[in-house]
Amino acid sequence: MALPPVDRRTLRAAYDRALAEEPDELAQLDRTTRYTTAESHDRSLRIAGGFGALGVARQEPVAALLDNSLDAAHVWSGLGLGGMVEVPVNTAYKGSFLAHVLNDSAASTLVVDDAYVERVARIAGDLTALRTLVVRGDPAAADGMGDRPGLRVVAFDELTTAAPAPVAPVDAGELMAYMYTSGTTGLSKGVLITHAHAYTYGSREDQERPRRGDRLLVTLPMFHLTGLWYGIYQGIIHRCPVVLEPAFSVSGFWPTIREHGITVTVMLGAMAELLQQVAPSPDDGDNPLELAVMAPLASDVARFRERFGIDLAAVYGMSEIGAVMNGPPETVVGGECGFAREGYELRLVDGAGADVATGTVGELWVRPEDPRLVMRGYHGQPEKTAEVLVDGWVHTGDAFRRDAEGRFFFSDRMKDALRRRGENVSSFEVERVINEHPDVYESAVVAVPSALTEDDIKAVVVPREGAAIDPRELIGFLIDRLPYFMVPRYLDVAAELPKTPTQKVHKHVLRDSGPTGWDREAAGIVVRRGTR
Repeated sequence: MALPPVDRRTLRAAYDRALAEEPDELAQLDRTTRYTTAESHDRSLRIAGGFGALGVARQEPVAALLDNSLDAAHVWSGLGLGGMVEVPVNTAYKGSFLAHVLNDSAASTLVVDDAYVERVARIAGDLTALRTLVVRGDPAAADGMGDRPGLRVVAFDELTTAAPAPVAPVDAGELMAYMYTSGTTGLSKGVLITHAHAYTYGSREDQERPRRGDRLLVTLPMFHLTGLWYGIYQGIIHRCPVVLEPAFSVSGFWPTIREHGITVTVMLGAMAELLQQVAPSPDDGDNPLELAVMAPLASDVARFRERFGIDLAAVYGMSEIGAVMNGPPETVVGGECGFAREGYELRLVDGAGADVATGTVGELWVRPEDPRLVMRGYHGQPEKTAEVLVDGWVHTGDAFRRDAEGRFFFSDRMKDALRRRGENVSSFEVERVINEHPDVYESAVVAVPSALTEDDIKAVVVPREGAAIDPRELIGFLIDRLPYFMVPRYLDVAAELPKTPTQKVHKHVLRDSGPTGWDREAAGIVVRRGTR
């Protein structure tokens, strides 16, 4: 079992192989529509032709603010087949977060679901590059926006009814995406990802599953690597039908698995915890699912496997490096992230860059056999790129330990980023918005333990002199300005923050105190996708 040569790791090559084998085989379906491989390919080329007719050039970025849909899947594949670059935008972004991604990427074209047009309209005056708005759904959602000087509004149908783009080769080293990832000391950075990088992330050709005959389920958002490449792209690579759901639903998960005969899916650890919290049922094991690839693994691997009658496999990756670890089901143990994947050299090092002993925690460094398998850099940020890409090694900032058999176990983040329900969260970005509140002097945001794996978010807030912090009012302020997954759960009000002599915040002190302070969930304030 092996991946093809790096030069053949492109979306064009993946489609060519699928078309040569079974062009009329079912490839993708959602709740209302289904496409064969040939139909999916043709529609993608039409969308590529539509972008070309709008003036989008090869290797030019196009932003996509889209919920999960087959249209969104074909926007991605159309851009990939046309040699253009997708900039997927988190659909929770609004205000300054949305403006930053659109301006930083310099995307002149944005494809947007009609439900999100209002968000674009609110920041239209701050957008420096946007020239074309493609509206999926009701074009009336953009009424008035077409009157803005220098901005044209077109309907999504203009893409799907365009003349197909000509079939042209795409080099494995060409860019396929800017994937924006939260930083720790600044705004989100656009990770420059090549075709070879994306293909290698999505492929499991070096593993037993998926294989022909499998059916894949995608419930994760397609603006992230896992939903898009470990889902939609993986289906193309492995010639397996992909069932696309709008989102993960605890109540709908197993009915969907049974209805569509799903055999393989990818899950976040938090999803596993939510499924396990449902009261046991006699038919829990009566389902066709055979394998769940999970990151991180469920907290109790044996119990999850036994209850639902499925195998679990581990995986670890990130935007900058792709998927560099795999843990096969037959060897998986609780807490692991897998073994080093072929094609990557992994090191665990101390602060001086020296390798640490087995069982000792160190920062993960990654060096690929071919530089196209990891990020080219951060868009427009050569200094940040130079900090992370050093002599061919990607310094991940994640701490691991390795056991005597070569398994890697995630230990901690060596930086101040958090991860909540599968979303990376920049403490810097959350603090920046908290500090905009007129009663806040300064703040610090840290991760605290969550019952659903990964992190919950705690904000420690210092009020301005003479001001008082009302937790409910401050949370309401943040809900209006932050993506839902960034809104802190805990608020602690303090007279001052613990700091070093050089005035850096001692965040470890705040983390060590745990989930203290006012708890918005205990107060009945629950935020989720769609919360305004």
